[in-house]
Amino acid sequence: MNDQLNNPFPNETPVLVWFPPRGAGHLNRRSWAWLPGSVLQQCGPDEWLIVVETPELAEPVPSHPEDVDYPTCFRDASELCKITLEEWHETIEALDG
Repeated sequence: MNDQLNNPFPNETPVLVWFPPRGAGHLNRRSWAWLPGSVLQQCGPDEWLIVVETPELAEPVPSHPEDVDYPTCFRDASELCKITLEEWHETIEALDG
């Protein structure tokens, strides 16, 4: 339980992350949305590296056309919301369809 207190978002935790969707201004946070992502790693006492796994933000990898890159960002706990894997899948499906 102590690890949970020290790191509420362990690696690979499914989360919603506050991030600009396609077409939103990066400087206008009022246009941002809660998008699905996963924790890559904790970078500081209240900072995590997140991969934003939203299909509309995926970019093809030039050297491997069958692969895509998703954006990453650094976020503190106020910009993350832990969700279940089921909720994560439902969110991806809703965005994709």
